[in-house]
Amino acid sequence: MINKLFKQRYFLVSIQFLTLFVFVVLIYGAIGISTDDPDFAKILRNTNLANLIVWSYWWPFIIVTAILFGRFWCTICPMELVTSFFSKIGFRKKPGKVLKSGWLITLFYALILIVGIHTLAIHRIPQYMAIYMLMLFVIASVIGLIYEKRTFCTHICPIGHLLGLYAMLSSKKLRVIDKNVCASCKTKDCISKSKHYNFVGRSCTSELYPAELEDNRSCILCGQCHKSCTKDNIAIQKQRLAADLFSDIHLSWAEISFFMMLSSFVIYEILSEWLVSKALIMALPNIMNQILQTTGALHGTVKAVSLFILTPLVFYGFFALLKKWLSKENWKTVFTQLVVAILPITASMHLLKALLKTTSRIPYWDYVFNDPKGVETAQKITENADVLDKNFIHSLSPFISALAIIFSIGGLLLSQWVIQKQNYKNTNSKYVSILVSVIYAGLFFVTLLAWRYF
Repeated sequence: MINKLFKQRYFLVSIQFLTLFVFVVLIYGAIGISTDDPDFAKILRNTNLANLIVWSYWWPFIIVTAILFGRFWCTICPMELVTSFFSKIGFRKKPGKVLKSGWLITLFYALILIVGIHTLAIHRIPQYMAIYMLMLFVIASVIGLIYEKRTFCTHICPIGHLLGLYAMLSSKKLRVIDKNVCASCKTKDCISKSKHYNFVGRSCTSELYPAELEDNRSCILCGQCHKSCTKDNIAIQKQRLAADLFSDIHLSWAEISFFMMLSSFVIYEILSEWLVSKALIMALPNIMNQILQTTGALHGTVKAVSLFILTPLVFYGFFALLKKWLSKENWKTVFTQLVVAILPITASMHLLKALLKTTSRIPYWDYVFNDPKGVETAQKITENADVLDKNFIHSLSPFISALAIIFSIGGLLLSQWVIQKQNYKNTNSKYVSILVSVIYAGLFFVTLLAWRYF
């Protein structure tokens, strides 16, 4: 069914136009809705319909689909449509080494995480969310006008590494059916330069050759190669869960750095749910803010830098140093081994956070359609929080608590399976990976057990 839909000439592009329309509507619904009160913003983020959809449902949807099905979000993302259109009429400049290094993706993500989320609160203030979404459209358009092919999606999109890393856990993959068919193909329509700018049936503009794909990181599943291949030799296929991680993975420094921030962000998101663990992880940020005597928005910036830059540098740096001393392997290899060991746990906890976020926002749906801007509803809730009917949430609590423990244990078990499949030159280095994964998963398990059951 999936492959049949991918081969339909206008099916995927129609969905992209639909998501583009939805994005425009969401931006419109958030423009002009703002507040200077941080406490009011915590409520407004859930009462404004546009903000509620984007951060509490659309974003979790992206995380869930990436882990379970691969980069299917990219299949319907309107940014691909926008940047591909402008590249067709633009200057078609070739991206240089800096763009191809992947560092712009990592830096863009860091900018959003540190400045956007924790300094400006774009996830809480609808007006800022609208500006952020408009900024994405502008950047995608400008990059499309300047550079060739799909440069924005391939080298700049701030969640590119996130989708790529999580996609390695997926039980789906895009591969060629028979490599011999590709070897004998003379036209190579899937990578032909003459088809780079076709509206439908483009050859791959992510600079990939389907016959040489080894994992799910780079292919954005745009579906164009399904239609450009005249041999009908490309298909989305099934594979074992996390099969990509069982192979010899070579990560770039940009991907490694990205994951260090991502894994720290997931720790913060889960451990902040329990007051005791939240106090522990906030110790360093509080100390840094006291030393620097920060106030206002800068307080959040220092917090984010402490949590997502300094803390992971210490954590990963210590165990990487230990692994290098034991194995004598290069730095990139030992850091990659740590990322691969922790990736399944991070993904499982990100899935849990997506579940927690979407279910906790259910009570707000009683109000958002009558008051889509959300200001009046937020004021009512500020005056009396009991207006929210949380009975359904309470009924879900035992089920979510059980899933929380299952996810934490499942992530650890999958992590151990991946570690066993990896090629370690030194057994002691392998034991360090096992230790790191147990410590990392243990943080979540203890927190979730204490928070949900005691």
